[in-house]
Amino acid sequence: WGKPYKGAEYRTRASYLYGKFEVRMKANGREGMLASFFTYNDNYPNTSWNEVDIEILGRYTDDIQFNTIPPNQANHVSHVYVGFNPATDYHTYGFEWTPDYVAWFVDSVEVHRQTGAHVATLNQAQKIMMNVWNPTAENWAGTWNEGVLPAFAFYDWVRLLYTGRRFSRFWKEFFSSMVR
Repeated sequence: WGKPYKGAEYRTRASYLYGKFEVRMKANGREGMLASFFTYNDNYPNTSWNEVDIEILGRYTDDIQFNTIPPNQANHVSHVYVGFNPATDYHTYGFEWTPDYVAWFVDSVEVHRQTGAHVATLNQAQKIMMNVWNPTAENWAGTWNEGVLPAFAFYDWVRLLYTGRRFSRFWKEFFSSMVR
């Protein structure tokens, strides 16, 4: 609301119900900002809210946040500490979303899994989104300082490895230029 700065985003036109989603990216590493890779239902409020997130907050040098947001919009946040700084090199991040679980991966290793009743309510087709932005929630993202600009998140490629309940091969997109 009236913020003088905006972020940047890429998103798919198509929506997908279940699958394995991956991205190779390097985060921005700036306090007060984040870089993300997620799916979300953009047909809200006509259908219920659904979202599956990977968020890399620039205020941390060894932490990745995973979240699902079901129809009641309650966050199911988890943090995983990694042995590297996500802003200094490219890494592959992904998640497998099924009717029974959501599992997150870092460099092809499963690092977190959610099961439970809320996972079954993540049943709306969702678009893939990648973005970098500066939230207003300082308690979450840290203190914004325009002196960190310019700030970039780099996305090398994105792919949907499998889609649907039976999982079948799908697509991979290499970016010919950097997302900034």
